[in-house]
Amino acid sequence: MTDARTIQVDPRDYRLDGRLFRRIWRLAKPYWSDPKHWKSWVLMIFGILIGPAWAYYSFWAAQVGAEQANALVSKNPEEWHRIFWLLFLLGIGRWLYGLIIDLLNTLMQMQWYRWMTQWVVKRYLSHKTYYDIAMRDDVDNPDERIQDNVLPFIDVVLNLPLKVLGTILGLTTNVVLLSQVNSSMTTFVVVYSSISMIVQTVIYWPLIRKNFDAVAAAADFRFGLLRVRDNAETIAFFRGENMEENQVSGRLDRVIRNKMNIYYYNLKTGFITKFLGEVWTVAPLVLIYPLYFGGEIQYGTIALAMTAADGLRSALMSLDSYIPLFAGIAPRVVRLAQIVERFDAMDAQVARHSEQITIKRGDFIELEHVCFQTPGGEQQLAQDVSLTLRPGESMIIVGQTGVGKSSMLRSMAGLWVRGTGTMTMPSEDDTMFVPQKPYMMLGNLRAQLLYPHGRSDMTDEEMQAVLEKVCLPNLIEKAGGLDADRDWSKVLSLGEQQRVSFARILISRPKYVFLDESTSAVDIPTEARLYKALIETGATFISVGHRETILRFHDRALRLLVGGGWEIIDSRSIEPTLVQPLGASRATAQPESVAPAEPGASSVTSCG
Repeated sequence: MTDARTIQVDPRDYRLDGRLFRRIWRLAKPYWSDPKHWKSWVLMIFGILIGPAWAYYSFWAAQVGAEQANALVSKNPEEWHRIFWLLFLLGIGRWLYGLIIDLLNTLMQMQWYRWMTQWVVKRYLSHKTYYDIAMRDDVDNPDERIQDNVLPFIDVVLNLPLKVLGTILGLTTNVVLLSQVNSSMTTFVVVYSSISMIVQTVIYWPLIRKNFDAVAAAADFRFGLLRVRDNAETIAFFRGENMEENQVSGRLDRVIRNKMNIYYYNLKTGFITKFLGEVWTVAPLVLIYPLYFGGEIQYGTIALAMTAADGLRSALMSLDSYIPLFAGIAPRVVRLAQIVERFDAMDAQVARHSEQITIKRGDFIELEHVCFQTPGGEQQLAQDVSLTLRPGESMIIVGQTGVGKSSMLRSMAGLWVRGTGTMTMPSEDDTMFVPQKPYMMLGNLRAQLLYPHGRSDMTDEEMQAVLEKVCLPNLIEKAGGLDADRDWSKVLSLGEQQRVSFARILISRPKYVFLDESTSAVDIPTEARLYKALIETGATFISVGHRETILRFHDRALRLLVGGGWEIIDSRSIEPTLVQPLGASRATAQPESVAPAEPGASSVTSCG
């Protein structure tokens, strides 16, 4: 998987425009349009409806606070204590209410977070989108995009309606309060906040790009560390610690450089925001206190005016906060939206079926005038291939490197579908594809053997018998039992992993098996034992291989030639030196199916 430094970024991704808000809606719509999430709607509506009540409470509390200040100045202890305990009890109630609302909001947030993460992961795995992203290498760090960006996105979007409502109510309430004291102060607050908003917009606009780069740099740093972990043995063999330290340090330098760029930018713009703050502190000295000294207002009215002015300023300045809010969330929205947009593109591609090989389902394998291409259409592979493989038959695909042997298996698996023609393939539940480097999932040894859909009711004795057939008689004992949980891709050698793949075949019993150099890391006697066990299952199988020793286990051979040519021949007639033949001729004649070749008992009685 590539890193973000090599990705071409669309300049439009740095803008706060309609495209950003359409992406926010695209990400939020699936959750909020699902009727199953009605509880979230109830909580959201409740939070919105309760807003006016709290706005009125703030309005009333400000007036009562002014009365309390007047009672203090007039030395009226009974009135002052009455108001004090009233405000105290209401404050306790508001605090308890806040705790409950925060709890409900957190529950709603976690429900959306769980749902959205599962939704993204499900779409990431559907239509083999994960494979398409890995193959095209044009979306960096999809794991980071899913893990680190969903929750911040939800946090912002979930609080946005309440934030907007709070701004509107705050403006209305505090304008009314402040107008009762001094209309000049109201005008000053509006003008001051408007100028501040314009300044903040100009200041924060460049931060969108800086935040985007910072998020991408952090993802790359983690990617570099993961590469070291995933390739620890190879790095140790090459003694590449110094090179790895350099690459990790380079990524760390980029993280620090981006963070410092943001810090220095904020430091420079901080002088402007500090100046605006100082202007605010001297405004009451000019507009409010002269009224008190002139006897036009009471002392408590000063507190009321200052509270209202602060509230109005906060409400107006909250509009300013939307700019840095979206500047901070924009990179996360873009990184999430880009991967969701790939999901949408894959869905559309599946729906169009244009320039694609048509795959039908049947009880046999048949290719009808199939022309294979690489996914991007850059290279034409085997052309106009027609053949039929009936149940119980087997075939090996041979040819020199680069003619598209493994690519043909990828097309049969539905991974590479670029091309023309029609393929009839068995049900996916009846097939198993075995690559050269097997996949070792996270889990215990039992899970490795049952992957991907083996019998969950198999006894330990049955699993041991299978392992003996694939020349791993001591694996359970050496691993510490079937329930031992290890990093099997590191614990087992490649040859052992390939034998585990054959154990999976014997356990799952698929009717059709496709093997891509699946015995390349085992010795010849073990290879023969594995193929004999495969033949005993009665499965129909297609192999890709370079060893001449596996030719005899197949009925026939599909020989791919340079330039898209091909021919079908008896696998026993291929000379060992021609397993990777040169030549560019095209043969279209297809002989009758031949009887299965005898595997030869003398060569399969021992394990290597």
